Amino acid sequence: MLGRLTQAAIGRRSRWFVIGAWIVLAVALAGLQPKLQARAADESKTFRARSSESTKLHDVIDRRFVEGGQSAAVIAYLGHHRSVESFAPAIGDDNAAICADEALPDLVGVGTPDGIACGDVGHHLGPEKPPTAFSKEDPPTMLVVPVVNGKDDTDSIVRDVAALRAALPGPHGDPLASYVTGQAAFDADRATAVEGIDGTLLAITMTLVLVLMLVIYRSPAIAALMLGVVAVAYLIATGLVYGLVEAGASTVSGQSTAILIVLMFGAGTDYALLIVSRYRDELRRGAAADAALARAAERTSPAIVASGGIVVAAMLVLCLADFNATREMGPILALGIVVMMAAGLTLLPAALSALGRRAFWPVAPRAEAVERDRVSALWRRIAGLVRRRPGLLAALSVAVLAAGALGNLGGRGFLDLTEQYRDPPESVAGQELIRERFAPGRAAPMDVVTSAAAGIPVRAALRGVKGVAEANTDSQSKDGALISGEVLLAVDPFSTQGMDLIPRLREVARRAAPGQTVLIGGVTAEQHDNVEALTRDSKLIVPLVLALILLVLIALLRSVVAPLYVMGTVVLSFAFAMGASSLAFTHLFGQPDSDPNLPIFAFIFLVALGVDDNIFLMTRVREERARGLSTREAVIAGLEKTGGVITSAGLILAGTFAALMALDLEALFEVGFTVTLGLLVDAFLVRTFLVPSLALLLGERNWWRPRAGMRAAMPRPAARRRG
Repeated sequence: MLGRLTQAAIGRRSRWFVIGAWIVLAVALAGLQPKLQARAADESKTFRARSSESTKLHDVIDRRFVEGGQSAAVIAYLGHHRSVESFAPAIGDDNAAICADEALPDLVGVGTPDGIACGDVGHHLGPEKPPTAFSKEDPPTMLVVPVVNGKDDTDSIVRDVAALRAALPGPHGDPLASYVTGQAAFDADRATAVEGIDGTLLAITMTLVLVLMLVIYRSPAIAALMLGVVAVAYLIATGLVYGLVEAGASTVSGQSTAILIVLMFGAGTDYALLIVSRYRDELRRGAAADAALARAAERTSPAIVASGGIVVAAMLVLCLADFNATREMGPILALGIVVMMAAGLTLLPAALSALGRRAFWPVAPRAEAVERDRVSALWRRIAGLVRRRPGLLAALSVAVLAAGALGNLGGRGFLDLTEQYRDPPESVAGQELIRERFAPGRAAPMDVVTSAAAGIPVRAALRGVKGVAEANTDSQSKDGALISGEVLLAVDPFSTQGMDLIPRLREVARRAAPGQTVLIGGVTAEQHDNVEALTRDSKLIVPLVLALILLVLIALLRSVVAPLYVMGTVVLSFAFAMGASSLAFTHLFGQPDSDPNLPIFAFIFLVALGVDDNIFLMTRVREERARGLSTREAVIAGLEKTGGVITSAGLILAGTFAALMALDLEALFEVGFTVTLGLLVDAFLVRTFLVPSLALLLGERNWWRPRAGMRAAMPRPAARRRG
C-alpha cells in the first residue's frame, strides 16, 4: 500500500498535482497560524487539573459569585532613604490615578489595608482590617495595595497589568519604587514570556536544520528542499490544530505550540534524511532517478510509518491525562506527526522526482563503478569494533547509563512560580519583597467556598492551623447558598512549603463542617493539585505508552526478543537523561528544583523518539538478513550502512529540542536540556554500540517468537547476491 502511495506521488503528471495540492493547502491555512498563536496566549485554563478541587472551586466562583472572573494584582511600594509613611501622599496620588485611568476599563476597585481608594474590593480585603501595611524592617519599608480587575482572561490581564505598571514609578523609581505582583502579574509575565515564542523557535530551528543539512549533504538545494517540505507540513498542521481548538476538541497553550515546532521539524527532518539518504545510495548504484526514488521510498516507508505511528500512539495516550497542559499535547502533537508523515511519504518524493539528480546540486551523486553501498571508513571501523568486542561494549554502555541514572536517587523539589523564569520578571521581585516583610500569603490569598451555615466554623478552624496568618469570610453567592472567604498563609504561597499545607487545610475545614460543601482553592492549592494529577497521570500513561510501543515493535520486527531489549535500552537511556540532567541542574546550573511536568514530558519524547533510531537500524538489519546474510553479518552491515544517516538524524532531532533552551521559561529550558541529552546519548551510545552489541550477542535468537518458534520467526534468507 505504501509503495503504491509513493508510486502515485512520483508519477510524471501526478507529482505536479501532489506538489500543487500541498502548496495550495499550506497557503490557504497559513493565515491561521497567527490566530493559533493568539489563542495559545490565553493560558488561563491550561495549567489546571480537570478533576481537582481547586478547579471545581474556580468554576463555582465563576458561575455563582459576583466576583467570579475577576483577577487581583498587588502593588508593593519600596521607599528609599526614608520611611514609606512619608511617601503616603505620593501613594495616594497613584491610587487616584489608577482609579481614573482610562487604560483600565475593567477596573473593579483599588483598596489598601486602611481603606478602599475606589470601587468595591471587599472580597479581596475582607471585613476584618488586615495588619498594618508598613513593614518594620529598615531599610526599606513597604505598603501593599490590592487592585482588582473585572476580567481574568489572559489578554485582559496582560493589558491591565501593563497599564498598572505604566501608571507607577516601577522598580527603578527613586525615592519610591513600585512592583506589580500577585496572581494577575504572574499570569501576565508568563504570557509575555511566551509571546513570540513560536517565531523565535521557528527561526532558531530552521537555521539549525539548514546548517546541519548543509554540513551533511554539502548541497543547499537538498537542504532547502527538505526544510521547505517540513515548513509546508507545519503550516498545514497549525491550521488544522486551530480548527481543533475552534471546534472545542482541544485547548492550546504557548507550551504546546512551542513543542509542536521542535517535534515537527525534528521528526520531519529525520524522515526526510532517511528517504534522501537511501535515494542517494540507489542513485550511486546506477538506478534511474525515478526507479531509485521508488525503491528508496519502498525500503524506508515501513520504518517511517512505524516510527511515526509510535509517536502518534504515545501522544494520543496523553489524552487520558487529567492535567490540561499534558492532555492538550495529545491531539496537537499527534496531528502534527500525522501531517509530517504524509508530507514525507508524498510531498518529499514528488519534489525529489520533479528535480531528479538536480536536487543534490552542486554534488549530484554519480553511479559507482561497483554496484554496492558506500560505507564510510569511520563506520566501518566502528562496526569492526562492535564485531570484535560486543560483550565489553554492551557492559560499558550499560555501566555508563546506569551511573547516570543514579542521579535520580538524589531527588529534586518542584519549581514554584517564583522560579519559573531564568530572568525573573517584576512579579517575582515583588513577591520576594512581600515574602521578606509581610505575611507572604497576602500576594496570593487562598480561596475558600463553603455552605452558608459552614462559613463561621470553617473560618475559626482554619485560623487555628499552623502556617495560616489569617482567615476571613467575605461574600455570599448570588443565591445566598454559599459563602466565599480567603486564607492568608504565613509561608510563601508559591512555595512547596505552602503546597504541603493544602491537605491539612482541607482536612481541618471538612472536619469543622461535616456533610457541608467545603472547597479550598487558589494558586497554592492549584499547584498542589497539579502535582498530584501529574503523579496519577504518570502511573497511567507510562505503562500504556510502553505497552503500545512494545506491540508496534513486535509487529514490525516479527519477534519478541529484539523488541524487548530495544525497549529496555531506550528506557535505560531515559533514566540516564533524567539522572544526569538532575545532577547538571543541581550542581552546574544552581537550580535544584524541577518542573513537575518534566518527567512525563521527557519520558514521552525520549521513549517515543528514541525508539526511532532503533527502528531504522533493526529494519535495515532485517532487510540485510532477508538478502541472505546471517544475523551477525546483517547487524554489522546494517550498522555500517545506516550509522551515518541515523546518527545525523539523531543529532538534528536533538538540536531542534536544544532550541527550547534559548527560551526564558525554566520549564521549557529543562525539557530542552533533558531531551537533548537523552537523544544524544541514544544516538551516539545506545544505537551505535549497545543495541548492535546486544544483537550480535543474541545472534539468531533475536528473531524468536513463542508461537512459531525461532526458525519460523527469522527473516527467510534469500539467495545471496552482490550489493
